[in-house]
Amino acid sequence: MKVAVIGSSGGMGKFFAKYFLSHGDHVTGYDKRKETVDDPRFTRARSTADAVKGAEVVIVATPIDATVETAAEVIPRLSEGARLVEMSSVKGKILPELKKLLKGSGTRLLSLHPLFGPSLSSFKGMKICVIETDGSSVKTAHTLFPEAVLIPMSEEAHDRTIGVVLSLTHLLNIAYAGTVSRYLKPEEFRAVQTPTSSLQLTLAEGVLAQSASLYSYNQMENEWSEEYAAALIEELTQLLRFIEGKDRKGFERRFEELSAKYASDSRGALDTVYRAFEKRQG
Repeated sequence: MKVAVIGSSGGMGKFFAKYFLSHGDHVTGYDKRKETVDDPRFTRARSTADAVKGAEVVIVATPIDATVETAAEVIPRLSEGARLVEMSSVKGKILPELKKLLKGSGTRLLSLHPLFGPSLSSFKGMKICVIETDGSSVKTAHTLFPEAVLIPMSEEAHDRTIGVVLSLTHLLNIAYAGTVSRYLKPEEFRAVQTPTSSLQLTLAEGVLAQSASLYSYNQMENEWSEEYAAALIEELTQLLRFIEGKDRKGFERRFEELSAKYASDSRGALDTVYRAFEKRQG
């Protein structure tokens, strides 16, 4: 199979180029950046037109803001029946535009959201959300990624769920890092860190090591972000009121309510935290 990767010098572009190369496919990539995939079987094209010529599958791995523009550029050059694969982390704005561009083109859309970053060390068991767009999306995704755990979702359910899983998580960690930085330098924090605080700061640092542009897009373009941010502020405000009023009973009541909700999921959680901390200290 011939696969084209547009944005092949980026993290996810490289990841999927290597994935298809590992499965014996012919992979051609294009990227304005000079860095490329380090594999003799990989072909670097001089233009998007050269990259997608004759391709059965075209992966759009550009920055999220450029997804629609890139699709508009390559769709007229695609062969009949080719699959255009987009991997944006927010679907609400992008998918309607892509569907308009693809209407009557003979090119089919496969909308995915890989639930991992390019640092993933193994292809086996990678989790990918699949947005059903034409009745065959899950089947196609399974053919392309047989090792993956596929999670079918509607367009709306995706953005609503990912708003909690990603946008809220990122927002919390950015706020946490900002708060810590007001009082301690990283080396001062690490000198007295506990297992739980160590992992929390590591999570925050992991978020801050990513693309500011991507994360701002996820916050601003996901219609659920504002609601979730407000809910987070409500939770913190309630805790602040307990602290201001020296209300230990109120604090403990809320703590126990949440502890009960997560009881079945959190068994062994503290042991997991300690093992991760000890491995990091290692």
